[in-house]
Amino acid sequence: MSTPPAELRPVRFDYDEGNRALLVEWADGVTDRIPFDVLRRACPCAACKGEAGFAGRFAVQPLLKAGEDELADISLVGAYGLNVVWADGHNTGIYTYATLRELGEHGGGASNRTATPSD
Repeated sequence: MSTPPAELRPVRFDYDEGNRALLVEWADGVTDRIPFDVLRRACPCAACKGEAGFAGRFAVQPLLKAGEDELADISLVGAYGLNVVWADGHNTGIYTYATLRELGEHGGGASNRTATPSD
């Protein structure tokens, strides 16, 4: 099994409660802060994104309700992703590291990204 490139290897996850964001530090020295509302709307599960013949939750009702963007817990899924639990109990989305990196690059805005030189 090959090692994923540095830009897809997280070295730390944390909560940035002050900015209401998930903090992801990557092996290439980039740190992303993905706002909770962006993370929730990007939930990859079938209920949120939809599946063949069924519209996803955000296609039907795009506005977030109270608690839907309150991050309650996170946990690693194998060596490829992160499971997120929301305060409303939703917990079926697994965000791959590639998805998190893309959200950091495009979903959080430039002000939510910092880079430090890697060794």
